[in-house]
Amino acid sequence: MKLFLGLWAILLSSAWAIEQGPTHSFDELSRYLYESSQGMIVATQSSDLKFDLNHRTKTATPQLLTPQPDLIHSLFETDVLRFIQNNQTNDFLTAKKKFYRKQKLNKWTQKYSRPYHYLSDWKSLNHNPIRKLHLPLELYGQQFKELTPEQIKQSPLLALNFQHHLDQLTQTELTAGNKLRLLSNGMNSFREKIRMVKQTKKFFHAVVMVQYCDESSSEMVDALIEKAQEGIDVRLILEESWTRLILQKCLEKLQNGGVKVTLGKGFLSPQTLFTVYHSKFWIRDGEEAIMGGQNMHDFENTSNGFNHQTRDKDVHVTGPAVTDMMRQYVRIWNHEHNNSNQQMNSYLKLIEEKEAHERSQGLRGQHLYSHWLEKSDPKDIKGVCRVLVQGTKTSGQENIIAKAYIEIMKNVKYQMFINTLSFNFKKSDHHPFGNSQIIRTLIESSQRGVGIDLVTNGVDAGFGEAGFQLRKLAYKLSRKGKKLEGKMLLGLEKTLAPFTDRGQRKNLSSALKGTNVDVWFYFNHIHSKQMEFDQIMTSTGSFNLDAHSHRNHESTLICLDKGLADESLRGFVSDLVNSTPVF
Repeated sequence: MKLFLGLWAILLSSAWAIEQGPTHSFDELSRYLYESSQGMIVATQSSDLKFDLNHRTKTATPQLLTPQPDLIHSLFETDVLRFIQNNQTNDFLTAKKKFYRKQKLNKWTQKYSRPYHYLSDWKSLNHNPIRKLHLPLELYGQQFKELTPEQIKQSPLLALNFQHHLDQLTQTELTAGNKLRLLSNGMNSFREKIRMVKQTKKFFHAVVMVQYCDESSSEMVDALIEKAQEGIDVRLILEESWTRLILQKCLEKLQNGGVKVTLGKGFLSPQTLFTVYHSKFWIRDGEEAIMGGQNMHDFENTSNGFNHQTRDKDVHVTGPAVTDMMRQYVRIWNHEHNNSNQQMNSYLKLIEEKEAHERSQGLRGQHLYSHWLEKSDPKDIKGVCRVLVQGTKTSGQENIIAKAYIEIMKNVKYQMFINTLSFNFKKSDHHPFGNSQIIRTLIESSQRGVGIDLVTNGVDAGFGEAGFQLRKLAYKLSRKGKKLEGKMLLGLEKTLAPFTDRGQRKNLSSALKGTNVDVWFYFNHIHSKQMEFDQIMTSTGSFNLDAHSHRNHESTLICLDKGLADESLRGFVSDLVNSTPVF
């Protein structure tokens, strides 16, 4: 370990050289930021903290043993209206694009030049992260202006023939009467999942790519085991390769505790080579469920979207969509066992009973679509959803999410907002529903006037979960007095992070240069896979716009619900105002 760190010290010493200026008090830094930003950055309180200036990187770093971004962010606020006024624009995002166009991008570090020192906890942002949206949304960006009911009613996404076409294409159907709640970030979603497990009376069925036994995730593992030992049917489907290589001890703990665990075939299995079991949803007693993009580890579970961890989104649902998830769970569990599991098949009777009851209540049935969707006011469209669980080429329902996205993008009338972990564009005409076709449809939509904002990862995201683990180890070493080793690990992560950003920029430039698609890099790591279309439809799940998702095992919940759409829109506003533009 010491030899490895020593070699890196030699290799990276020149890149680490800093030109450190004098230490500044908080009051001195506050005055400097206020003046340099022309009144945009305002201190909100007093503090005894001191800050080290680095003139080479133009950063101000608080003198703390480990970063505390929540604390540092609380010390300042961003005056949005002042920034708009200073740049003589109509909204914050236009002002931000104007500001960054004046800066020069360093192709090696993948960072823009800086007219003044920013706090290190702001990453690439030239302002304090904006955590609360106090102003009308159109002041943050004109694209956030609310569509009128008449405009939304004209969206083809509400047309009956379009929805029936999606039925045929994906072999799914809409259900109504679902109650939906957006769960932003791990801190919120993780607590809900823990609550669901602890309240389980009959069964708890979940599928997630990775289940760690780290500090926070151990609470989930212990809760699952406790329920299993009470005699409750607790099942978990995990991705095989990752679990075998990294999480074998956690797997053994779950199995020894009585949790029924199945490993989804994928990356290393001959028939599904280089595909990933990437679905993520949780079901309690057939009464409630969560579907989205979050895995189970500290990087997700303790994140609030701003604390240098990940930004993610799930949706909590009650109603007939839960029944659809139950049916899909039985299907994929049986497939992974290569047989019809008697105990799992016992759930089919319950599913059939629930489906029959839902039909009798007018919550299921294609003949009811007009009743659900043809409302005089789109705000009355609530809880109309379809569940899509896409298998690999050997597990059925191949490509159904990709098929749905292509059709949706073809029919969007006004705007799209997109979160994706990664963006890979590999030109190919061989696969009618591959990533190349999805991106082509996205570009064609922009060319016919659809406004598109896409938020993904850049240099601030580093190496995501791997980078988080490096930083976690570095801070642990520093606390133990091994400051040199800790500093070396932090330097390693910072040195390697731009390579990820360069790949993203190259893919984005190749695919979207010259289009009307606006691309943004979030200031933390973004893991969310959510989309919003025409301020009425949302999709929340596990599907990324990369070169692999159309082949992977994925899941998503697509809903027509004005309340969820409005809530999700505010989430996208937060994403965009806390991102840097990609030109």
